Amino acid sequence: MSLVLDYTGGVFAAKPTGGSLGTDPSTIGDANFADVSLLLHGDGTSGSTTITDSSSNSTSVTVVGNTQIDTTVKKFGTGSIEFDGTGDELTYTAPVLSGDFTYEAWVYPESQVQAFPICFAPVSDATVANRVALSYDTSTYVDKFSCRVGSNFIVASSTSSTGQWYHLAIVRSGSTVSMYIDGVSQGTQTFSTSISSRTAYIGGSSLIGSNTHFAGFIDDFRFTNGLARYTSTFTAPTAAFSNTGPTLDLSSGNTFVHAPSANVAYAFSNPPASGTAIDFTLKVTPSATVTITWPSSVKWAGGTAPSAPASGETDAFTFYSTDGGSTYYGFHAGDAYS
Repeated sequence: MSLVLDYTGGVFAAKPTGGSLGTDPSTIGDANFADVSLLLHGDGTSGSTTITDSSSNSTSVTVVGNTQIDTTVKKFGTGSIEFDGTGDELTYTAPVLSGDFTYEAWVYPESQVQAFPICFAPVSDATVANRVALSYDTSTYVDKFSCRVGSNFIVASSTSSTGQWYHLAIVRSGSTVSMYIDGVSQGTQTFSTSISSRTAYIGGSSLIGSNTHFAGFIDDFRFTNGLARYTSTFTAPTAAFSNTGPTLDLSSGNTFVHAPSANVAYAFSNPPASGTAIDFTLKVTPSATVTITWPSSVKWAGGTAPSAPASGETDAFTFYSTDGGSTYYGFHAGDAYS
């Protein structure tokens, strides 16, 4: 709400000018971005070996061999990640996998010279029983994608061609692991093993062997931990994955209402230019037990962000900025409204 000093009455009188309801935050961004542990768009300068994580974790990714950005072959954005099939891989530290998860990427295979090259290995372990690894095979399952799930395999129902993009997803829901190609299930296996935090591999795994490296390109690799994004046939993504969670578009209004059903990482967009003050309110009523991650630009009284409302509880939060959104001052305006 904005206030105007009205001089016409002879005294200072405060008159509310009202406000406007902004665009529903759930319609902008990825509703489950808070659970994204790794997001690699593969964008950048051709030949660059800087592979940036666009999730809120800023996970460090180690480049091995000649792995690099390529701007010629890409699905979305300005580039993809190129693997030449000889010792190329990316490594990162994966979190504990104790529940649901979704690994997905756009994969563009080229001619394979290895017997069992790995496209991306969500979890790689020298112990077969602890391994979940997606492959493009030229020996056992010729020209087919397959996924090792512990000691068993899910094998694609048909062959795939080189020089073509495919959306691959490995999803665990409960104890069931499914492999999807372009949104169509290729089968399932049972795998309920909880795997501790360890080094994970993309594009190959020198831990398993020297002949286990992928030749081709990977674009928009996304790992979502704690969520089975797909449990039945779906339409493959038609755009790059979002880098933000539910977003408050400040150009659309100054009052926002959101009812998250999962962990949420809010983003603020389109504040007015520096020197123009803005204040806005967010009413949050979760329909489940959730956590809230606020933008790093928000400063809270006492230096500690408030806890998320309990399931079914309504809390109000207000924010204020005068520097174009470089800094927001946040206030827990109301707790547990009835």
